[in-house]
Amino acid sequence: MQRALILIPILVLVLVGLFLLLRPAPPPSDPNDTGAATEEPEEKTLDLAVTGGSTMTPDEISVDEGDAATLRITSDEPLEFHLHGYDLEADVEQDEPAELTFDATITGRFNIENEEMQEELGALLVQPS
Repeated sequence: MQRALILIPILVLVLVGLFLLLRPAPPPSDPNDTGAATEEPEEKTLDLAVTGGSTMTPDEISVDEGDAATLRITSDEPLEFHLHGYDLEADVEQDEPAELTFDATITGRFNIENEEMQEELGALLVQPS
């Protein structure tokens, strides 16, 4: 019995020593790392061209959450441009650029449509930061 009482503390000390010797090293720390995401919101201007009231080029656009986005829209005919989800609209006159500016605070995929014709033109993707 006494032998077991002596062996148990020795065994515990050996196991603790092995753990300290064999544990993985922590990753190197960056003194500039605050733990927060390092990407700052950007100001993004995206040019969109609508033809025939039903085709948008490009048909899908993307920004990051927090970005200040400006959509610069041109069309070969008058239309009512509508960005769902953000519920933003712009009347676009033929060959006269219109702009919609907003902060991309809601993530997801949002349809863009010609409101007058109820025609889907494309989509805006707002990626989470």
